[in-house]
Amino acid sequence: MFENVGYIQDIGKDHATIFVPIDNQYMFEKQNITECLVKFNDGRTISAEQRKKIYATVADIADYTGDIPDFIKEWLKYRFIEKYGGKYFSLSDCEMTTATDFISFLIDFCFEQNIGTRDTLLNRADDISHYLYSCLANRRCAVCNAKGEVHHITGSKVGMGFNRSQIDNTGRHAVCLCRKHHNAAHNDEKGFFRKYHIYGIKLDEYLIRKLKL
Repeated sequence: MFENVGYIQDIGKDHATIFVPIDNQYMFEKQNITECLVKFNDGRTISAEQRKKIYATVADIADYTGDIPDFIKEWLKYRFIEKYGGKYFSLSDCEMTTATDFISFLIDFCFEQNIGTRDTLLNRADDISHYLYSCLANRRCAVCNAKGEVHHITGSKVGMGFNRSQIDNTGRHAVCLCRKHHNAAHNDEKGFFRKYHIYGIKLDEYLIRKLKL
């Protein structure tokens, strides 16, 4: 895997033409490379709010591990780069998209390692869709991060009399909620979602398999 800077040459109604200079045509032919990931840089840099979210989450992780926050911060940055690629970045002036992705990485890390945080990670999330997906994948309540269960959104519910094991959940919308918040959602789903600014995520094959739906 390698990275290079591309340049937008033309923008059409539903596509963009991008020029990327290469100096190793042989590698493309040998490995039959036909696809690439494109990330658009809009020129914005990390915001003060993003930096605040990152440092708060890093502090929680450091408390859990017993390490110095600065060490954990650097260690997590290298873990992020190792997983997603890219160059080393500084939290003082990195791109806003990099900060968003790093916040999502930290949230995933906390869920996967069962690390508690001082505040619900809903308030730390920058990419809400990614956060809600991660809550489902890790069975964590989207509101309080306690252990949760799947709540099918109105319009995606499995009706009475149906065999749930024979229902195809692909494309249905759901959110993960603890028992307390699940009951609240059943009482007034629209009001509940409006209060917490959350919504249902479309279930894909990975979530269906992991959640055993």
